[in-house]
Amino acid sequence: MPVWYDQLIDAFTLDNWPLLVSAAVTFLLGYLEYMYSFALIRREKRAPFPVWMHTFYLAHDSSWAIIMLLAASRYDWNWFLTACGLALMVWNVFEVYNIYKVLTIERQEVFGGVVKGRVTLGQAVLFVVLQVAVFYALVNILISFMGEGSVLQWFLFTNMLMAAAPGVLWMKRGAQENTRTGASMGLAIVILIATINTFLPGLNMWVLSMPEVFSTPVFYLTGVVFVAIAAFHLYTLSKLPAKTPTKEIPRPVW
Repeated sequence: MPVWYDQLIDAFTLDNWPLLVSAAVTFLLGYLEYMYSFALIRREKRAPFPVWMHTFYLAHDSSWAIIMLLAASRYDWNWFLTACGLALMVWNVFEVYNIYKVLTIERQEVFGGVVKGRVTLGQAVLFVVLQVAVFYALVNILISFMGEGSVLQWFLFTNMLMAAAPGVLWMKRGAQENTRTGASMGLAIVILIATINTFLPGLNMWVLSMPEVFSTPVFYLTGVVFVAIAAFHLYTLSKLPAKTPTKEIPRPVW
C-alpha cells in the first residue's frame, strides 16, 4: 500500500476549515468517551469498556504515536503529523490510567473466570501484559502490510470498535444483574454521535481528507451498520432500570 503522508499534509492545511472542524470534533468526541470512562470507574467502580479495549487501544495509540512523530521529523515537523502523534500520547495516558483501575479495582470481575480463587495483582498484571503484547504484535504486523501512512484507516477501525464493543459488555451486565452500573446513557449518546460523525456523508474527516479512498459505497454501507449498532446499544441500555443514588454510589453517572 502507498504511503499517504504527502496527501495528508496537503489536505490538513490551516485554511481548510471544513476538514479542521471535522477533525477537531472527531478528536474531541474521542476524548469525551474516555472522560466518561474516568467518571464511571471512579464513581461506580466499573469501567464501561472491556479491558481488552484498553489494551488494544494502548498498543494501537502508542504504536501510531511513534510512527506519526517519526514521520513528522522527516517532514520538517509538519503540524498535523506532530499534533496527531502528541494527541495519541494523551490517549496513552488515558489508557494506562484505565488499565491501572482495572488492575486495582475490577480485577476480580474481569479475570475471575480465568483462575481459581481470588485473582492476585500479579496474575492480573500478567494477563494485561500478555494482552498488550498480543495487540502490539497484531497492530504492527498489520501496519507493515497496510503501510505506515494508513493512519486514517486505523482511526476508522478504532471508531467502529467503540461503536460496537462496549454495548456488548453493557448487555451482559444488564442480562446478569439488570443494572446500568458501569454504563452510562450519556456515554451511549456520545458514542452514537461519534459514530454518526465518523460516517456523516460529505462532512466526515475521512472523506474530506481522502475522498478517493473513503468516498465509496462500502464506506457508507458500513456506516449504516455501525450507526445502527450504536443506536441499538443506546436503546437496550435505556430499557434497564435508571440509576439511583446509594450509599456505595452517591453520585452515579447518568
